[in-house]
Amino acid sequence: MKDSQRRLVFSQLRMATEVWQGVLKDPMPSDRWLARYFYQNRKKVGSRDRKFLSETIYAIFRHKSFLEAWVEKAKPRPIMSDLEKAECLCLYAAAKEGLVSKEDFREFFKQSEKVYAALREHLLPEGGGPKSKEEMMALLYSFPLWMVSRWAEAFGVQETERLIGFFQQRPLLVLRANTLRISRKKLVDMFRRMGVEANQTAMSYFGLILQERRNVFDTPAFRDGWFEVQDEGSQMVCQKMDPQPGESIWDVCAGGGGKSLLLAAMMENKGRIVATDLRSYKLEELKKRAKRAGVFNIFPAELDRMAELKLAQRGFDRILVDAPCSGTGTLGRNPDAKWKLAPSWFEALPKEQLAILEKTLPFLAKNGRLYYATCSVEAAENEEVAKTFLAAHPELEIVPCGEAGEKYFKLWPPESGTDGFFLAVFKNINEGQKAENKTWKKR
Repeated sequence: MKDSQRRLVFSQLRMATEVWQGVLKDPMPSDRWLARYFYQNRKKVGSRDRKFLSETIYAIFRHKSFLEAWVEKAKPRPIMSDLEKAECLCLYAAAKEGLVSKEDFREFFKQSEKVYAALREHLLPEGGGPKSKEEMMALLYSFPLWMVSRWAEAFGVQETERLIGFFQQRPLLVLRANTLRISRKKLVDMFRRMGVEANQTAMSYFGLILQERRNVFDTPAFRDGWFEVQDEGSQMVCQKMDPQPGESIWDVCAGGGGKSLLLAAMMENKGRIVATDLRSYKLEELKKRAKRAGVFNIFPAELDRMAELKLAQRGFDRILVDAPCSGTGTLGRNPDAKWKLAPSWFEALPKEQLAILEKTLPFLAKNGRLYYATCSVEAAENEEVAKTFLAAHPELEIVPCGEAGEKYFKLWPPESGTDGFFLAVFKNINEGQKAENKTWKKR
């Protein structure tokens, strides 16, 4: 490698160390943190730098325990400062991703070729004493030990290893064709003409998977709203809802509006979708996305003023509660999240999820359907919440929504190849209770 290229890699690793230390201290999700950093430093951080930084930081989150084991094994002296450990962690992550060559690893950074080979082949360092199966899995797949132990008890050791092994893989990019603008087939053909291999998703009628990583967002097709990024599992929740043109729908926890946008396309822009979220900046993002997508039947609203809406007073045909959850079904796509979770979440979240369902139920029309969805694999957030809610409301009945007629629709990532998702559908068979103005707790 030329000296200029080596200086570039050295500079990128210094930036990566700075970014890693910043991301680690901030509770903000890493994708938002990186987006903010890139925007604030857009004059000095180019496209090659952004690629290097993103891949290095995500590699650390994805392989953190594994990389830390090698940093400890190969450290040049018994005591290293936090800065030195961070620098070494970034170097090893970049080497694992092939961003640093074997020659530079050896000659420029004075590291062992054997370490480089082990990083690339994902081989654990020798020694360290005997470990239990759960401890070995936590180290090899870089997951918190408490989470591995929890899942081993719930799913069994073999299924847990399948799950965390799937999450450790780098996910492919899944898109959704905006059928208000273009058909899925035409979008696939467009990508292939661009030299990007794209295949239709197996379950969703709207999805496509890109077989290689490519920046498709700096294209006229994206700017013109032809597609959105959306996991196939998320698309399947909307597909299971089967909204009809002219219906009224409330997307309670809309976030950035991924599901609202697909529902609008399925409804052919006919009917009304009321989108709410406690985070106002998310609704601003939704407005921009809707404009780009050519969607004009989504109406953002304030949660605390729902009872004032005439549409809400009449009752919605369908209500989607895509509840705030642990996100354990998305840890392949969001590897930083596994290091921020805590066991206490699984006690607090079901209470919050039930509270949201209770507040939305009064706005459901007779014979209307309430959809409870999470991107979690935890029974405490899924089946247990659904059972508790149903038991408290005799005016509701469960509507089977599984692929083979099961009570619930569930996606298990190692089998579906998607994020993990859960869906329960409730039908209002009585008039229900009168809508009241209730206060929503900010989170």
